[in-house]
Amino acid sequence: MDDTDEAPWTAYATAIACWLPRARIAAAGRVGRQQYATVRAKQGRWTAQVRAHFANQDAAVIADRLQEITGPQGGRGLLLAPYIRQTQAQVLQDAGVDYVDLAGNAHIETPERFIHVEGRRPLPLSHRRLRLTKGWVKTVMALLVEPELLHQPYRIVALRAAVAVGTVTACLQHLREHRYLVVRGVDRTLNEVPDLIARWVAAYADVVRPRLAERRLQVPAGDKPDLWERLQTRLAERKIAWALTGADAAETTVGHFHAENTEIYAPVTPFDDRHLLLALPAQPAARGNLLVIEPPGPLALGTQEAAVPIAPLLLQYAELRYRGTEQAREAADLLLPKLLEHA
Repeated sequence: MDDTDEAPWTAYATAIACWLPRARIAAAGRVGRQQYATVRAKQGRWTAQVRAHFANQDAAVIADRLQEITGPQGGRGLLLAPYIRQTQAQVLQDAGVDYVDLAGNAHIETPERFIHVEGRRPLPLSHRRLRLTKGWVKTVMALLVEPELLHQPYRIVALRAAVAVGTVTACLQHLREHRYLVVRGVDRTLNEVPDLIARWVAAYADVVRPRLAERRLQVPAGDKPDLWERLQTRLAERKIAWALTGADAAETTVGHFHAENTEIYAPVTPFDDRHLLLALPAQPAARGNLLVIEPPGPLALGTQEAAVPIAPLLLQYAELRYRGTEQAREAADLLLPKLLEHA
């Protein structure tokens, strides 16, 4: 079910009224499966849409969909969400879409008024009290990517996960308390793995992924293998470790989702070097076709000896879920059996 079904418009009425006094929200309509409402105020007219799970979705895709609805209705698009991250906010602004979230962030442009508020944080989610911290995410990622680590000393697990030994101790205790880890003598076994993966993906999307640095670039269009080979050649010359992730990685694994954009894990600062950009060639672009994502841990970079390095299945799956489009979800569903078999 689309996350705009039964959209809680009333939850956003107060938030909208803070910026557009006496604004009125008309009865919602639908375009296909997408529900929308019309917001009218003295300053203008908006076609509004609630995205309850926007934090885990691709802002550019959602902006395009909202613009498609807005076109026939007139006025501007208005996205409503519980929380809109600054990176997502910039994409919406570039697309000419206004937004309001429940944390207090807003961007509204009219001939009479310009409103821009950023930097306000949402209230902590309840599951963070279950210690689903960055250290938890990195430790569980290591155990799911390399299950043999369950039989290694804590210091080895800590090294592979790039966390402190104390973090590993606390994480394994947490997994035991929630029945995700069964310990019999010296033997350790993961339990209820599908549920653990679902919880890990949610924690990754909420706790880790929004804080990873990114660079978006535009590179000359061509077939994907040519781009992958070019990346491998230029990055290997500079000894920069990298790996395909998201849709392109899934395409090599299940051959289902051919996306226009390419996503890779790699250190982002080298992509500020004009010499590397000239060699690729590439240039910074707000909506470019190459997204460079800071690796969430050393295991994200896969095997560098491969012809084209590919991120582990767990992270391919997590990025597809994070993208949140229908095609990405379909690819993630195809990838999941392989991931469960591996884990």
